[in-house]
Amino acid sequence: MRKVFLSLVITLLLLAIPVGYGLSNAQVAGWNKYEGNPIMFYGPPGSWDDFNVYAVDVMFFDKNNADPADDEYYMWYSGTSFTRNSKDIGFATSKDGINWSRYVGNPVIRNGDFGYWDYERINAPTVLYDRQEGVWKMWYAGYSSYFAGFGIGYATSSNAINWQKYPTNAVTPALVFEATGIADDFDGYSVFSPEVLKINGKYHMWYAGNGGRFAGNQIGYAYSDDGIHWTRYTKPGTDIAEPVLPVGGPGAWDEGETVSPSVIQVGDTLFMYYQGSNIDQTLTGIGRAWSTDGGKTWTKDPNNPLLRGSGAGAWDFNRLYYPSATVNNRGELYLWFHARSRNSDLTPFKLGLAFGENATPIPPTATPTLAPGVTPSPTPSDPGFIMLPIIQRQ
Repeated sequence: MRKVFLSLVITLLLLAIPVGYGLSNAQVAGWNKYEGNPIMFYGPPGSWDDFNVYAVDVMFFDKNNADPADDEYYMWYSGTSFTRNSKDIGFATSKDGINWSRYVGNPVIRNGDFGYWDYERINAPTVLYDRQEGVWKMWYAGYSSYFAGFGIGYATSSNAINWQKYPTNAVTPALVFEATGIADDFDGYSVFSPEVLKINGKYHMWYAGNGGRFAGNQIGYAYSDDGIHWTRYTKPGTDIAEPVLPVGGPGAWDEGETVSPSVIQVGDTLFMYYQGSNIDQTLTGIGRAWSTDGGKTWTKDPNNPLLRGSGAGAWDFNRLYYPSATVNNRGELYLWFHARSRNSDLTPFKLGLAFGENATPIPPTATPTLAPGVTPSPTPSDPGFIMLPIIQRQ
């Protein structure tokens, strides 16, 4: 009964969005960035994530027991290191979505060995818990220059931490979804940023594709009976897959790309949060769309972008990337993203949080008053700009 009530409340709040809200330089009215952002930095020197944390997937995990205090947020996040030259996926937990505890055994899943399709990096995980099977399932993007663009792999776990890549009985992990290889297709070169939901026993995947005559990324859709063997969606009367969330028209805020979908289901409606960019990709923000036909046809929110970067000097200057949205046990919508203070590959990404229209913003924790003579723990330093040493992978 609680879930039915929450679904009704969320639906009403998400759909009751008046057209014509004015945009500030940060977000649509009703959306609030957490004032204590960023909430998560890169790890300490020498760690597997000592340069970047980015491209996260967050869920609120209801443990279905009598004590709701046991429920918590789970995060799988992408990390990179310049001391180890690795690009892997880690795990963290949180009670409030703000203060995160990294798993001490991170990373929980690593890029493949030399010669594998995912040798150079894995990132952008999407995870679901299949309660019917009692199995955690992850889809992730992987890359190796030997195989040209990105592809999508699959892994399973019994505890959300120890993962085994598919197929479990093979030496080399396999791709479960890859680019078509056809030059004119919108996903002919790369497929990445997967988002998977299991609805009524079927798997549905929204993903970013790159290829064709248009240089930017666009979001496509595929479906599967088992989460392994996928069929691209094609419109009736056609045999060529096209993006289901294409870029906007001339002058639109998302004219340059639509990418990184995050989808939540509320009743019979799907809500997608996605990353969009203008034509020259100098401004990047987060938009929303909804679908009532199972994710094939989408309507973009006229108030888009819902969230944008802040002004010069801010940690999230100009650009916000890769949304991950979830609803907690109070029915509140939270959304995580990554950003950096300047548009440079030498500037590390950090994670931020935003509260949706129906969520009560949480203020930053006040600095405690310390006893005389007590020295506070130092705040992690943020160089904002890092010179990378040249280190060969071991």
